[in-house]
Amino acid sequence: MENYSMEVKEKIKEYKNKGFEFGKSERYLSHRISLSIKEVEDELNECKRLGYTHKKKVDGEIRYTLYFIYNKNHGRAYVLTFRDKIRIITAFPLGRKTLKKYFKRFINKNNLVKE
Repeated sequence: MENYSMEVKEKIKEYKNKGFEFGKSERYLSHRISLSIKEVEDELNECKRLGYTHKKKVDGEIRYTLYFIYNKNHGRAYVLTFRDKIRIITAFPLGRKTLKKYFKRFINKNNLVKE
């Protein structure tokens, strides 16, 4: 599968001055991933720990799923689309089992986590 991280980073740079909007309640997303809205916006603007990005066409729009990998036990995923602003459709945490199942090769290959 192709990694669209560079493409989404360019789009975020292009749209970041326009701001963010949320597909779900800001309070709900903030609680779900244990970050404030400001921290979410900063994380997406910087994309420091972005490990992989998947691109998919859904209902006539292009959606990007961004996987942030912090270590072999913790990660976070965001689903974004670009309209007038950066729209955060949803966000959810990634645990150890999910990371091990889907990203083991990627993590080791890119030396994000040393086992």
